[in-house]
This record gives sequence, C-alpha cells and structure tokens, in this order.
Amino acid sequence: MNNIKEKYQIAIIWVTIFPDLMGVTLIIPFINEFVEQLGGDERHAGFLLASYALMQFIFAPVLGKISDKYGRRPILLFGMVGAFIAFLIFGFANQLWLLFASRMLAGLANANISVAQAYIADITTREERAGKMGIIQAAFSLGFIVGFPIGGVLAQQFSVATPSLLAAFLSLTNGFFAYFFLPESLKPENRISEKLSLNPLSIAKHSLKNIIEYFRKPIFRPLLIIFLLYSFAFSILHVTFVEFDREYLEMNPQEIGFIFMYIGIVGFVIQMIAIKPLVKKFGEQKVMFLGFLAMATGLTITPMVDHMNWLFLTSLFVAGGNSLLAPTATAIISQKGSESEQGVILGVTQGLGSLGRIFGPPYGGLTYHGIHMMFPFISSAIILIGAVIYYLISKLNIR
Repeated sequence: MNNIKEKYQIAIIWVTIFPDLMGVTLIIPFINEFVEQLGGDERHAGFLLASYALMQFIFAPVLGKISDKYGRRPILLFGMVGAFIAFLIFGFANQLWLLFASRMLAGLANANISVAQAYIADITTREERAGKMGIIQAAFSLGFIVGFPIGGVLAQQFSVATPSLLAAFLSLTNGFFAYFFLPESLKPENRISEKLSLNPLSIAKHSLKNIIEYFRKPIFRPLLIIFLLYSFAFSILHVTFVEFDREYLEMNPQEIGFIFMYIGIVGFVIQMIAIKPLVKKFGEQKVMFLGFLAMATGLTITPMVDHMNWLFLTSLFVAGGNSLLAPTATAIISQKGSESEQGVILGVTQGLGSLGRIFGPPYGGLTYHGIHMMFPFISSAIILIGAVIYYLISKLNIR
C-alpha cells in the first residue's frame, strides 16, 4: 500500500513540475530576438539569463528552509503562481526592463525545484533516493525535448509572445492541478520550529548564511564545491556550444534544435531507465564519478569535430554524463542531511548550481572569442577532472 502511495505521489509531483520546466525551455529559442526588438543586444540577453540564475541562487535555500517549516505543498503552489505571472509579463513586455522583471520573478518561482527534490526525499528511503531524484532530472530533459522545438515553431509562425503566453497557461493549469491533487509530504514531526523572516534583505542574508553554514561542515563541503564546479563547467556550454555549431559547423537553427532535442532524449532515457540499476550495482559515488569523466570526455572532443554528425557522439558523452552526475550528486548530499533539513540543504545545493550558471555563460563567451574557441571546452573538462580529484583528496582528509 505504501509503495502504491509513493508511486502516486511521485507521479503527481512529476506532473506538477514538468509544465513549469517546459515553460522555461519554451522561451529559450527567441530570447535574443525579443531582446533586440526591445532595443537590447547580446550583452543584455546575457545579463537577462544571469538575472534568472541570480534569483534562484538567492531564493532556493530560503524556499527550501521555509518548506522545512510550513511544508512542501504551499511553496510548490507559490512557485506555480509566480511562474504564471512571470510568463504573462514576459509575453506582454514592451520595454526591456519588463523582461528583466519577468525573468527575475521566474527565477524566484523556479527556485522551488529544490522543494520538489525535498518532496521526493520526504517520501523515499535513502537507498532508493538517487533513482527517484533522476525523475526530477528526467522532467528537465523531457521539458527540453518538448519545449525547445515548440517554442521555436510558435515564435516563428506567430510571434515571440506566443510561447510565453502558452507557458503562462501551462503554469496556471498546473497550479490548479497541484492544488486539488498534490498531497503534503512533510510530516509534522519533521518540521522545524524556528521563526523565519520574510523581509527581502533578511532573505538574502539568510540565504548566504545557510550556504556559509553548510560550507563550514566538512561532511558537506566537498560535495557542495564539486556541485558548484560541475554547474559552472556545464553552463559554459549555454554560450559556446551554439556558437561553435553556428560558426564552425555552419549549422542552421533547425539543425541546432535537432541536436538539443537529441541531448534531451539521451538525458531522459538515462534518467528514467539507467540510473536505478547503475546505482544499485555500483553505488551513487561511482556513478557520479562516471558522470564527471563522461562529461569531461565529451567536452574535450566536441571542439575537434568537423561535421555535425559527430556531435551525436560528443553530445552522448556530455548529456549522458550530466544525466548520471546531477541526480547522484544531489542524492548523496541529501543522504548526508537529517530528515528535518532536506529542504534547506537541497536549497543550498540548487543555489550553488545557480551561482555556477551566473558565471559560466559569461566565462564561456569571453574565453571563446577572447582566447580561442577550444579554450572554454578544454578548461571545462579540466575543471571537472579537478573536481573529482579534489573530492577524493577531501574524503581522505575527512577520514
């Protein structure tokens, strides 16, 4: 009976977060064009992406902590309503500052992904947590598969506002669905009792305090650092991969979209099918290391290809490595925390992921054009290998 209830809850949480994640990918294909229509350029588009990640960085730990006190369900509902308003503003924006306002609100709303992960942690055992965390990653991948082409087609055939309005509708529908069907997962006895301030400055201060607090704990520090390094290295691709495809392989947007769809399919298949048996056989740590090495291999060979067909091989390494790494690293971090701190530690983790995504894309763009097109790819691979070495040395020191 408990197993049936768990499967039901996981299915519901998946259905409730997937439309929000798809909504994020819907607007990716035309952000640059929309920014140009409102008088901006590539620099503004870069800062626009950074503003989203910045809000996630600030608010993910706080939303996680609030969910540890009041439960997961109200925070998840808050995120869906926030996403609806953000996409609505984005769709009707007629000034550049409105785009920034909408993406910052969307970053705050989607900071509740860590709460969805805490929800999974609430209803699963520690042994099966990595496999279930893969379901969250699968929602990312499937949202990528579906969102990217739909956003491009709608923007091309209708207007750049159309995908945003569709995303707003999905978030609103999603909120109604979650309100009626999503049960609370956090038991009253596992909730924290401390008082929490909702003042924005206090929230920012509290977020930094949470991150510093967990960085000081030897049991968490190595894991949090390698998660930060992984997020930084992977987010470099947001700029360099597309630029490399366009400039050196002379691919058009449709071909690039097809590659991204393939990346999403690889991630979805691995996260839904391969994670659980691999973890069962080898354990979370070895699977995480395999993900680091696969990603490093893919990043190293990507700038060496001379035809788009080879990208199917290099993307297999990169997407496959990411799909193995993210859920296992998250699960290991979750396993280190107590039942009453799942929200805050997973919020800290996602906040660090956002921090990596703030600095990764600018680093990729600057080094791609300022040094050499291979530099961001190779340096990312070195960062990933260095992260593994650091983690192994840290474990030896802790012992």
